[in-house]
Amino acid sequence: MKTISITWKKSKKALRASSAFLKVGAFAGLNLAGMVISAVHAAPHTHGEGKLQILQAGSEWQFVLQLPVADVLGFEYTPTTAHEKKRYQNMQELFLLFDDIFTLSNTCELLDTTLESPWEIAEGHDEHDEHDSEHKSDTHHNTHSDFRVAYLLSCQKPLKRIEMTGFSHWPSLQHVETIWVTNKGQGAMEITPRKPTLSINN
Repeated sequence: MKTISITWKKSKKALRASSAFLKVGAFAGLNLAGMVISAVHAAPHTHGEGKLQILQAGSEWQFVLQLPVADVLGFEYTPTTAHEKKRYQNMQELFLLFDDIFTLSNTCELLDTTLESPWEIAEGHDEHDEHDSEHKSDTHHNTHSDFRVAYLLSCQKPLKRIEMTGFSHWPSLQHVETIWVTNKGQGAMEITPRKPTLSINN
């Protein structure tokens, strides 16, 4: 498992907010403002289906997005060829670009990004050796992995509308099951490539 963490604003406020929110690896559940909701990844891994949590605490918001590897990469085994490794690298870089995946109703400051990728890809490895071929065959049948990324934002005004524009990067992604908990309530809905906009009564 590979985890990348980038803090865009190195301040005590950012560090306090980051530690106060759900981090990528803690998907068992959460308790926010006295409310307990089941984590979105509790459902079985399903191709074509992503999961998104949106959490608010004051002016801080966290988006936790989980997508199946098969939909992100087009394959579900450890990348071995140069083409597969390049696709894997490109997708990791894409996940670090919040504005390429989401469009918000008002401007927010990105404080921290934490990405959890399914594999650590070794550099300079012979992509055609026999061991790789066997490993690729095994993982193709046995691995059901996800990319998970958490974005921590500071928003001076409450978010009213969130559009997931990232569907264009993943053609096989059919829908994203979304739940949110804000200062004023909670809700859930399904967003799709045809209806990618989430409206929050806040």
